[in-house]
Amino acid sequence: MGQQLTRIGAGFAVMLAALAVLASVTPSTAQILPVEEFARRPALAHVSLSPSGRYLAYVAQDDSTANLAVRDLVTGETSALFGSQARERFGGVYIEWVEWKGDDLLIMGATRLEVTRYRGEADGAIRTANYGRSLLAIPRDGGDIRRLEGPLARAGRPGDLLDILPDQPGHILITHMDASGDLNVARVDVRSGESELVIEGDPRVISYLTDQQGDVVGRLVYRGIRGRVLVMQARDADGGWTETFRLHRDEIRDFPRFRFLGPTDQPSQVYVAVRPEEGALEDTYGVHVFDFATRTMGPAIWRHGTYDVANIVLNSDGSGLAAGCYWADVYRCDFIDPDQERVMAGIRRFFGAGFSASVVSQSEAGDKWLIWASSPSNAGQYYLFDLTALKMELVGSLFPGLPEARLGQMRRIDYAATDGLALTAYLTQPPGTKDGDRPPLIVMPHGGPETSDHLKWDTWAQFFASRGYQVLQPNFRGSSGQGRNFAEAGYRQWGGLMQDDVTAAVQHLIDQGLADPDRICIVGASYGGYAALMGPATRPDLYRCTIAIAGPSDLVDLMNWERREAGDDTDRYEYWVRSIGDPREDRAALEAVSPVRLVEGWTTPVLLIHGERDDVVPVAQSRDMDRALRRAGADVELLILEEAGHADWERREEIAVMQAMEAFLAEHLPVAP
Repeated sequence: MGQQLTRIGAGFAVMLAALAVLASVTPSTAQILPVEEFARRPALAHVSLSPSGRYLAYVAQDDSTANLAVRDLVTGETSALFGSQARERFGGVYIEWVEWKGDDLLIMGATRLEVTRYRGEADGAIRTANYGRSLLAIPRDGGDIRRLEGPLARAGRPGDLLDILPDQPGHILITHMDASGDLNVARVDVRSGESELVIEGDPRVISYLTDQQGDVVGRLVYRGIRGRVLVMQARDADGGWTETFRLHRDEIRDFPRFRFLGPTDQPSQVYVAVRPEEGALEDTYGVHVFDFATRTMGPAIWRHGTYDVANIVLNSDGSGLAAGCYWADVYRCDFIDPDQERVMAGIRRFFGAGFSASVVSQSEAGDKWLIWASSPSNAGQYYLFDLTALKMELVGSLFPGLPEARLGQMRRIDYAATDGLALTAYLTQPPGTKDGDRPPLIVMPHGGPETSDHLKWDTWAQFFASRGYQVLQPNFRGSSGQGRNFAEAGYRQWGGLMQDDVTAAVQHLIDQGLADPDRICIVGASYGGYAALMGPATRPDLYRCTIAIAGPSDLVDLMNWERREAGDDTDRYEYWVRSIGDPREDRAALEAVSPVRLVEGWTTPVLLIHGERDDVVPVAQSRDMDRALRRAGADVELLILEEAGHADWERREEIAVMQAMEAFLAEHLPVAP
């Protein structure tokens, strides 16, 4: 949802610029950073200012504990309000989110997962597993915690926050599932815990939408025999529902043509990011207004000419859209009001080039701002800016064990594809790299392929840089964020022009004297894993080794699996046909760019890594590649993560993968020549 910002005077921009000198850091030299530091939980989470700006709520956590606390910014006192513990592989209590309800109450959602294993060992088979959720009202002064739930809520499923209702001090809106499986809406009294049913749903409802006034205006509902069709319905004046548009189930999750961004200042209206229709003059996602009362989508009210909108900022005074935000190397928000734009320009100057900065929350009066800032060598920090005292105070860092001085520096690389298309990439070099140095190069194409890399923190890039490698991340055609045409330029180009774009980025570094042509490996996950396999399949002279994590290796089998899983009548499958090709009509073309079929004479060492429970790219893709390479006499290793999926791995799996990659690279691409 959109961020909040109050209108303030332009003079503060100058004051912020004057504070910029405080942001300097003195480099230091130290021993190599432990791999465990790159896999820790963030030390801070759920940081927010109370409406008055006097209190700061946050969750301080490590790898096994999480504690909700509130700091009084006037007295400096800190109060601990809620503590939890959790053990990897055995579960515990996890704080999921925290919201202020006025200045004196916090609403918190938590999950409890209790797992017992054979002989109490971390690798033991699961014997029992208990799961439940909690919705809690926690007084700021440390009073009694009250459990909240919807009427007749299912056991262990009390409900989830739908709307904090800032204009109704004593109530919130929640969604909750009853014993019949219906997803309902209830209004809950946060002081007494009493609840009343507002909207009765049914088992096929998956979510609701509210406007700025806190009224439910829409809902998403599954339809169809197999539940593959997703329908957006608008609420009628008589309480009924009318279909406004229809989608396929997987489109919202994977390939949205639009995204809800937040409520407007008008009843029944919401801001939506909309992808231009095919053939439209506009090329980038823009901000539109959808009216649930009239069932109409308005024209774009904000659009960047080059980059897709990523988010918006809303004025906290309820006056509507303040800014549109996008990724242009760093994260930027362009404000409509000139005074606000000057203030944000001052914030950017304070942090310096290469930093992304955004307003997380602020006081209603606008005199205190909570700011989030991060850069390629800074995984993220919270700052509190007091506009009255002209003081910028560091609240805390997400990863204090990863100091900037011991991490790599990233810069943008502009280069041209073989057909002349202008492209960008990002190069992270190890700390201490000097002009003329050519550390061994890791090429790391991103997944998706409709995602993109930016001038921002990347855990693996910094992990490799801390080991002495430089890392190249190209935004090949087919990447997102630069408009529809650039994204669709990658359709049917798997193993073709998209792969050529990766190769062109490498060749550019070689031509510029930044990379040693004899010391290059390629690493990637998901689509990046496919590109990592296609690298040595097509240019064995260029890469000394390859690491493919969850990488597709047989596009015909992958597409047949997609058709079985999703159904050939879904937007998800239709998207992949447009992106990759039809496994029946284009079989020969797909086989020609499938690494599993290109192993004859393979000479490049390969490390394959895959989660056993991957439901995006089946593990069979790596197993088949492993067998094909072994039959071809190639040097190949296969690491299967038995309880892992496609992403969101547990900490021990993250560590195991980084250790495996580090050992593999040390053997095949040693830092010392």
